[in-house]
Amino acid sequence: MFHYVLKDKIAESAVMGNFVQALCGEIFPVTKAPKPGSPVCPACKEIYESMAE
Repeated sequence: MFHYVLKDKIAESAVMGNFVQALCGEIFPVTKAPKPGSPVCPACKEIYESMAE
């Protein structure tokens, strides 16, 4: 599942192995690129779209 995460945190996690926090609050390490066609986290999508307004 795709989650929305701040760009600078993705690069830092990929290099340093740190955990990142998605907009929905989920915490995880960036391990690899998600497979194309994976679903988007509905909570992250809702938060992201409300930020753009």
